Amino acid sequence: MLKVQSKFHQFTLAAYTHFDHRSQAYLDMNLRQFENVPLVGSLRTAYLRQLANTVSPAGILAWSGRIPALRRLLQRPPVSDLRRVKNIGVLRYDGMGDMVLTSGMLRELRRCVPNAKITMICRTPWAAWMRTCPWVDQVLDLEMTFPTRFYEQRRVLQLLRFARREIWPLELDVLLQPGTLYWYFNSRALAWFTGAPVRACWEDPNWGVDTGGGFHTHNLPFPNAWHETDKCYRMLEAVGLNPQGRHLECWWTEQEGSAAAELAHNARNGRRQLVALGLACSEEPRRWPKERFLEVIRAVSRERNVSFMAFGGLDVAETCHWLAGQVPDQVCYLGPKHTLGTLWAAIAQCDLYLGNDTGFTHMAAAARVPVVDIRGLPVGARLGTRGDPCHTGPYDTICRVVRPPAGTPVDAPLDAKLVPVEPVLTATLELLSRSPAKSE
Repeated sequence: MLKVQSKFHQFTLAAYTHFDHRSQAYLDMNLRQFENVPLVGSLRTAYLRQLANTVSPAGILAWSGRIPALRRLLQRPPVSDLRRVKNIGVLRYDGMGDMVLTSGMLRELRRCVPNAKITMICRTPWAAWMRTCPWVDQVLDLEMTFPTRFYEQRRVLQLLRFARREIWPLELDVLLQPGTLYWYFNSRALAWFTGAPVRACWEDPNWGVDTGGGFHTHNLPFPNAWHETDKCYRMLEAVGLNPQGRHLECWWTEQEGSAAAELAHNARNGRRQLVALGLACSEEPRRWPKERFLEVIRAVSRERNVSFMAFGGLDVAETCHWLAGQVPDQVCYLGPKHTLGTLWAAIAQCDLYLGNDTGFTHMAAAARVPVVDIRGLPVGARLGTRGDPCHTGPYDTICRVVRPPAGTPVDAPLDAKLVPVEPVLTATLELLSRSPAKSE
């Protein structure tokens, strides 16, 4: 038998990516190099496969359930009436747009349990922003580590240490984890590591993928095709609460609101209407080409008295500067230095939002700003597919979702470059003609 060198190896696996069908294939590929080595190859293969089991959902449940402190927390009696709960955690380890889609849930959660302490657990980039949220008492943040050798092993131990240091002292009674997953992410394991006796998530039973719902006491069978915001409210209902206002919510500080008003005033530059340009997106296939944005800007400017305000972080700063340089009298780039609250308040000052499928899209929808949403998912793709507007499209606002033209294969990969200029221009002019100018 091979000797296990440390607890690190005992509790984790030797897969380098998420443990789903893709990582299994990756593991098999790496094991083939040992097939022709007598004894060493077979032992190595058996060792790695055994380690693989320890990072799967079932494996984590098995070994971590033996940790005395975690077992004590998990064995506490669950609360019978959530309206009287003392400590609630909301785990949303996702992107900026997902945080916005949870805003209505947080508002209604606070209304339903006014005396409870609500702790938000999120990624580090959103922590300062979430600490300004009026419905949250405390924010705990954890940054994603970059993939390295033995990434999954290190990640699981990082989550466990974070829970032991930051979450266990809170003795959470309930942990809610909103969010639609299409494969297993180890953030699901963090829900289990919190030690909350009641843990709720959702998972589409017809999708055929184990996303880690077994870490929760309540795995709600919500279809992927339902909108993310609707599922947030349905989750509250499923745990015995009564949400009322089913709409997204905005928040920013008074200082951020004042700064945003000045930014919008300067960007409007005396023109009648102001359009927010959402150029940012964390994934390249979701980004519409900058040259097409430029075509739309020039065409709209010929027909409307309008200015444009570009939004985007460091990842698209070059694109934003390029656009502003091409039409300096029409486009103003705010830069990456402003807080998210300031940017949100600035979007709320606009007459229209035009952009990629990104977090700024949901900020605009929450502020009831009309939206032209550019999405590269073909019409006819399976409902609930990642990127489907029925799942994460603009919620509760006037919108036009522009997708690839008819005839695009329904199984074509998501690619914003498939969307032509003409329908985007048509939708932009239509909504601008329908929207009363906020400058008046």
